[in-house]
Amino acid sequence: MPESSLGTVLDGADSRALSCVAALRIGGGLYILADADGRGDLYYQADAGVRAGLRSCEGRHLNADVVRIAKKACQRLTATFSGVERTRQFALSGFNLLADVLALLDAEIGEPSEAHVAIFQKAVETASAWPEAVLIDGRTSLREFELSCQRESVDLLRERGLPGLRNALGAMELSYRGLAKGVA
Repeated sequence: MPESSLGTVLDGADSRALSCVAALRIGGGLYILADADGRGDLYYQADAGVRAGLRSCEGRHLNADVVRIAKKACQRLTATFSGVERTRQFALSGFNLLADVLALLDAEIGEPSEAHVAIFQKAVETASAWPEAVLIDGRTSLREFELSCQRESVDLLRERGLPGLRNALGAMELSYRGLAKGVA
């Protein structure tokens, strides 16, 4: 996590949880863009796979069928999404981020790895693809906001565990959703 300055990666389940949360956070905007493009059903399938991955970080069994369906949905989203031109790069980058997280879940990588660390960087790159200036929580770019969310997510996970992180996720998703609603 060199650019995001998140410090040391936690254990394997924590790394997986942070990867899932990054994808779901950005997914708040992806949902709006996919739905506006008539592909909301595919987004829901992809989202379900990442949420199953997050639940598996709490010790629940990861449903391989849900992840398999989610991976196929991501492939279809990437192949068929046309969306608004100015947000297309953000959306495609986000769908690829979801696919990367799902691939890690499917590979059952349990220990912290470079692949998990790469997810955090890809989330920053996806946020950087947002086409216009924003003002969210005092941040003047979506990139800055994403970096802030990543730092906050690590702190929450360390201080309050996965339940605390899950509780904060909704507000972060809504920030991304609000941006996407403004252009969809």
